[in-house]
Amino acid sequence: MTTKTGMVVGIGRAHAKAILLGEHTVVHGTPAIAFPLPALPVRALARPVEPGTGSQSPADGHFRFVVGGTDTALSGPRVAAEEALRRWGITDTTVEVVVECGIPLARGLGSSAACAGAAVRAVADLHGRIVEPGELYDLVQCGEQVAHGRASGIDASAVLANGPIRFHQGRAEPMPIGLDAALVIADTGVPGSTQHAVAGVRRRLAEDPVRARFLLERASGLIEAAGNELSAGAAESLGKTMLDFQELLAELGVSTPHIDTLVTAALGAGAHGAKLTGAGLGGCVLALTEPAAASEVSAALRRAGAVRTWTVPTRALHADATSLSATTSEPGTHQ
Repeated sequence: MTTKTGMVVGIGRAHAKAILLGEHTVVHGTPAIAFPLPALPVRALARPVEPGTGSQSPADGHFRFVVGGTDTALSGPRVAAEEALRRWGITDTTVEVVVECGIPLARGLGSSAACAGAAVRAVADLHGRIVEPGELYDLVQCGEQVAHGRASGIDASAVLANGPIRFHQGRAEPMPIGLDAALVIADTGVPGSTQHAVAGVRRRLAEDPVRARFLLERASGLIEAAGNELSAGAAESLGKTMLDFQELLAELGVSTPHIDTLVTAALGAGAHGAKLTGAGLGGCVLALTEPAAASEVSAALRRAGAVRTWTVPTRALHADATSLSATTSEPGTHQ
């Protein structure tokens, strides 16, 4: 687009995601199920600048970086945008990218992948390029390898998707939803570290290969069951499957006492099931409940220490869904 001052600006967008089942095990070959959160958006603006322009550190989810400048600081979004321009043969330009991120950072909601996706789309828009889905996924993955080390690709797929997906071995497929329920996402208030959590799980699995095979087979079975329950609208069964997967994640060492407390609080308020979502060791908890009970589950999670909650009706998880309510409060307060 061209601004009122005549400046040419490229715009790119992406959004948050949440993993229903399959975090950590997806890195080791199991499927995973994830859904987009389009009302937690990221927008990136790209514009040409003079050579020598430097970048700035992230602050409050908003940050800028320069591709083709003198700054050598690396980030996932910058690597993805830089690789895009290199592949397109656009190497004689300096581009500033400003990223406006509405996703809480380090909470397992895909902020790094979403920022990278929005950045690539912005530089593509600036240069009049059409980025095919496969190429966009590959470019976001380049950024994710910098941000997190070994990345399964589920974040890169889900933050660009229009609806729920089943992800397996680098391929994402649309996931049918027949469920009339609500998902309540609770922020623990504790930043997670995907790299640290992934490395810890890898060590645990390597220490006992026999147990590792059992856990991964168990994970695959639970994920397949969850897919069937989503399609059939079996909320109570899906809740139990989520709890079973939470137990598996706890054995892998990525749950915490605070996460366990929030899971217990959600169940006590009537949720069918609850589990951590994302890398764990902090981040967010995901609870499944009936729509009528979502407010009470949300309030119970905040009383138990969640710093904020978001409620997503499952009927809004279809393509182009944008319904998402959010509440933010201090721990222990009521809505």
